[in-house]
Amino acid sequence: MTDLQLGSLIAGGAIVAAVYAFNWWQEHRYRKQAAKAFARNQPDVLLDTPQNVVRKGDAQRLEPALNTPSFTAGDVREEPVLAGHTVAEVLQDDEAPQPEPAWTAPEPVAPRPQTTAQPAPSATADEDAETSLLDPAFDFIAEVHAGVDIPAGEVPPFPATKRVRVIGLNEAGQWQTVYGSTGNAFSELRMGLQLVDRQGALTQEQLNGFCMAVQQFADEHDASVTFPQRSAKLSTAAQLDEFCASVDVLIGLNVMATGNPLPMEKVRVLAEHAGLVKAPDGTFQYRSESGKSLFSLTNHDQSPFGTTSEGVTLLFDVPRAAGGLSVFEYVCQFAIQLCTQLGATLVDDNGKPLTNASLTNIHQQLAQIYTRMDEQGIEPGSPVALRLFA
Repeated sequence: MTDLQLGSLIAGGAIVAAVYAFNWWQEHRYRKQAAKAFARNQPDVLLDTPQNVVRKGDAQRLEPALNTPSFTAGDVREEPVLAGHTVAEVLQDDEAPQPEPAWTAPEPVAPRPQTTAQPAPSATADEDAETSLLDPAFDFIAEVHAGVDIPAGEVPPFPATKRVRVIGLNEAGQWQTVYGSTGNAFSELRMGLQLVDRQGALTQEQLNGFCMAVQQFADEHDASVTFPQRSAKLSTAAQLDEFCASVDVLIGLNVMATGNPLPMEKVRVLAEHAGLVKAPDGTFQYRSESGKSLFSLTNHDQSPFGTTSEGVTLLFDVPRAAGGLSVFEYVCQFAIQLCTQLGATLVDDNGKPLTNASLTNIHQQLAQIYTRMDEQGIEPGSPVALRLFA
């Protein structure tokens, strides 16, 4: 073999090796790009579509809309919170005729939840009331056991984005709220972090921050602390949040002027006659005997009331209103009475008249919602409901 042939052979081999190396490098680079493009943490326009029953902890809250049995997830709309009130779209029965509502409007009879006389509370009853402030079904409860009693003044307000309640076992062996108590010391403390509110479910980051603060507090007082299993509680929070979102409905019945604006002095007289009182924010509130709001009357455009209005809205916060269906029936009666006395029309948020069939359908769906809440152990308007839907 001549030198020329040998050189040609070596050069050819080098070229083949270079091509092979280039192809390998290029294949390796494309594989990395493909792996990155299809990694699990990449967004998917189908899979990442927000679910209509899951609330998020941002400035907007998803308001489930009452709808017909043919309801689909795409019918739910997301609305921003406006001055603390968001009117959910009320069912419109498109197949029914659109005359004035067929419901009769008897003289409103206030359906205030009745209270019965109760014996004077005992120490045991007071203790039960304090311990009921925390519930493992709705709270992440940390337990601190101290060798030396911890004064109430040394229990800090644990920072958290969810509600935190602390109760303690005092020298008399009774449970009581720690915050606000003076001169007491506690051998055992229970710190409850709420799992869910209207801002959404408790997150792992929020939970870790709370646990670190409680652990630091226990270490500073030479106390032991026990925590529930975090992953299980986070799973419970997600499931509870999904349920709460599915029943978190705010109904708005709109009484709209058909010609001249509504005279607000007459609206005030009718509202007060029906048992509503004017609140500091200018709205009219119908309250239970204990002072809890059952429904409210606001200006349709959310502005302060003037001498006249183009329309008013009756707001019924479904999970927060004690009395349930009887209160909703009263809201409907009062709305129809307003329409009769003012010559107004009862409409939904799209301006379409609400019919007897529409109101009846909403009533039926509310009955289903309340049944589900009862099965979940959440009574509408109860202390548990008021804190979960806050």
